[in-house]
Amino acid sequence: MKEMVERIVELNVSRLDALKAVDKPKIGWTSIYTPEEILYAAGFIPFRIMGNTASNTSEAGALLGNNYCSYLLNCLGEGMNGVYEFTDGIVFVDECDWRKRLYETWSHQIQPKYSFFLELPKALNSVSRDYFRMQIRRMIESLEQHFGCRITEESLLEAIRLFNETRRLLQRMHNLRKQDVTSLTGSELLNIMKSSTAGMRQQYNQELSLLLSAMEAQRETKKTKPHKVLICGSYFDHDNIVDAIEQTGAKVVCMDITNGVKYFEGEVDEHRDPVEAIADYYFDKATCARMFESDIRLNHLIKLIDEYDIDSVIYFSLKFCDIYSMDYPYIQSKLSEKGTPVLLVEGECSMTNIESIRTRIHTFLETMMY
Repeated sequence: MKEMVERIVELNVSRLDALKAVDKPKIGWTSIYTPEEILYAAGFIPFRIMGNTASNTSEAGALLGNNYCSYLLNCLGEGMNGVYEFTDGIVFVDECDWRKRLYETWSHQIQPKYSFFLELPKALNSVSRDYFRMQIRRMIESLEQHFGCRITEESLLEAIRLFNETRRLLQRMHNLRKQDVTSLTGSELLNIMKSSTAGMRQQYNQELSLLLSAMEAQRETKKTKPHKVLICGSYFDHDNIVDAIEQTGAKVVCMDITNGVKYFEGEVDEHRDPVEAIADYYFDKATCARMFESDIRLNHLIKLIDEYDIDSVIYFSLKFCDIYSMDYPYIQSKLSEKGTPVLLVEGECSMTNIESIRTRIHTFLETMMY
C-alpha cells in the first residue's frame, strides 16, 4: 500500500516535468473556483500553480508589495522565474483583491500567451448566480476565439464525468477517515490531495481507485479513538504542521482547505445543461472566507466537526491573508460556544517560524490529551 501512496504523491512531485513531456496544451490556475471542466473540454490539461518552487520572492514583492500573502508572492515568483513558460495560458479568479493585482502584474510583467480573469460574485442570490453563469459563458467564448477550438456539449459532459469521478474517489477516501479505518498519515492525505490538481487526471483516478480498493480490503478499526483534529483556514500546504500535530499522538482526519475537502465536495449535475451545471457547482462553493455569508462557512465547518467526530480545530491563516484573519474571531467564538477548542496558527509558505508553531501546537493538544 505504501508504494501505491508513493505513486500517487509522485504525480504532484514530478508534475512540472510530466506536464512538459505531454504533447498537449496546458493551462495553469490558482483558485479552486476555476472551472477545470471547461479547460479540459477545450482540449487543455488544467493544473494548479502552487508556488512551491519559488525560493526568493523579493522581485515579486517589489511589484506586488511585501504585505501580500506568501502564496501569491510565490506564484508570481515562479512565473517571473520562467517556471511556467511551457504553458499555453493561465486563468485567474476574482477570489480576493490581491488576486486581481496578481492577474494584472502577471499579465503585464510575464505576458503569458493567454490569460483570463473570471469574475466571481461575493453575494449568493439569483442575480449573482445568473451573472456568474454569464461569466462562465464569457470564458468559453474567450477560449474558443483565442485558440480556435470548439467546446461542445459532448466534450463538457465527458469532462464533467471525469472530474466527478475524482470527487467520488476522494469522497470514498474521506469516508474511511470518518470511520477511522485507514492507516494514512495526515501528511500522506495532504499530498494525495495535492496530486489531484497536478494535471494527470486519468492516471490519478486509476491510481487512487487501486489504493482505495486496497484500503477498503485491509480496513482495521482502531481499538482506541485518537484525538481527532481538523485543519481549516486559508491556503495550506504544510507537511511540517501536520507532522507537528501527529507527533503528539493526535490524528489529522479532515482538512477544510482548498487542498482538502473544499476541492472535491459535491458533484456537477450530469443531467442538466452542462454550462449551467458547471457554473452552479462552482458558484455554490460558498465556504471561502471571500464570500459574504459567514454562517454558511460556520455551519459547513460544524457539519464536518460532527461528521468526523472532531475533538479540536487548528485554524491556519497565511500572514497578510486578510479575509481569513477577519473571519477567525467569529468562527472561534461560535466554536467555543459549541465546546470545540480552536488554536489560531499564522505562518507563511516558507514556515520559518515552524519551531514556535510546533511548541504552541504541542502545548495546545497535550493539554487536552493528557
